[in-house]
Amino acid sequence: MLPNDSVATSALNLLLQEALATSPQGDRAVDLLAVADLIALAELILYSGITAVAGARGLHGLELHVRATGVFHIDQPDAEDPTATATHLGLDQKAWTRARHHHWLAQSRQSTLADLSAPPHVGPKPYRTPAAFTALRPDPGSSLARADQELCRSWGFGFDALVAVLGTAVDWPTDPAGYGITTPDELAREAAAWSGLPTSDTRAAIDQLVLDRGNAADDREHRYTEVERRPRLNTHPLISADPGQLLLLPWVIHTAQEVYEAAFRDGRLPHRDLPAPVRGALAKHRQATEQQLERDIAAIANRLGLPHVANFREKDAERAGLPTTGGEIDLLIADPATARLWVVEAKHPHPGHAPHAIIQHIKRFTDPKDGYLTKVLRKVDAVASNPQAAALACAAPTDDTWRVVPLIVTQAIDPTAFIADPKVAFTITDYLDQVLTTPADPEPGWWTPPDEYTARS
Repeated sequence: MLPNDSVATSALNLLLQEALATSPQGDRAVDLLAVADLIALAELILYSGITAVAGARGLHGLELHVRATGVFHIDQPDAEDPTATATHLGLDQKAWTRARHHHWLAQSRQSTLADLSAPPHVGPKPYRTPAAFTALRPDPGSSLARADQELCRSWGFGFDALVAVLGTAVDWPTDPAGYGITTPDELAREAAAWSGLPTSDTRAAIDQLVLDRGNAADDREHRYTEVERRPRLNTHPLISADPGQLLLLPWVIHTAQEVYEAAFRDGRLPHRDLPAPVRGALAKHRQATEQQLERDIAAIANRLGLPHVANFREKDAERAGLPTTGGEIDLLIADPATARLWVVEAKHPHPGHAPHAIIQHIKRFTDPKDGYLTKVLRKVDAVASNPQAAALACAAPTDDTWRVVPLIVTQAIDPTAFIADPKVAFTITDYLDQVLTTPADPEPGWWTPPDEYTARS
């Protein structure tokens, strides 16, 4: 989805949520032209509001100026003053979006139609499409199984019930206008019949997926920018427009399926009031995901035939003759061909989408006392103090004049790579082999592939 499409879709969702949260006034029927005007206004408010709030909170230097006449404009007063970025993080939102878009294009070149999930049916659909239900079945004793058990204890349903309800709702029969109407009990019975789960489980899951007049409202001043802090259509796609009835919009439910799938892969559930035991179990699952990332980057170094040591702990550094590294080095690589000692850090954080979430995420990297960047640079200093010892630890020759190169590898393209002073180079696992084999040292910030449309390795 292109950035403009994303803003338009968000504006539509915002309008629908506001219509649900506020009582209608007047007796004039809404026509298509009025809806189009409202969408355009909502897009403008959404873009301007997010820009202004993000600028006010120090994410970038853009400022919103409103004149007495109501005319407003956005500018960047510090564009000609390089020292002014000290007051903000200097995130280049457009560059971050562009990098993600280019990576998506690179991935899509390796995909076929069979790899893509089927979009929801548009238009009238008189019956459901037969399909088999696939249960999650996490490994017994795993952190994911524990999270599933804790979710059942806290809310009365597990992950399978979420999947069953969303899968049943997205495939619900629709009228000529392309939407369906049902009741919570009927949807629960159908989801239970399809999945083989108890009806009590699917009914409890429905309660957590409904957006109604009560939870759609929000009294925060900038509620449209606080997307992680409020129920919204992307996480609560079952719309309670009339008492006792649910409005089912297949395209909205399909988006929610993608949101839940992405969050689930990331070891999360997109609910702000998630019970602490569930959150804790998911955090452990997330740690397992990060450990897999560490194994993945080590496998790339091994495939390239580069001398390396993975999970280089402080006691390993001490035995090798290095000063304290301030923590484990996820991957230490010695490349004799380029005389580079790579200090590679693997991170799997989730940046969120709202300005406050992105700012909190970036500050976890940039905190001068204990941020990820500070920790990486401490490790670089330790390795640089005795590069021959570090090379020997990797079983590489020790007679080279080594230079130390820091690198942060993330699973998804991280916004910290696009701030004014990222300090170190960033890449993702898909591009790591290219970074390691490119003769030039990577500059701080996002490492751009030589061909931005390069397919995944």
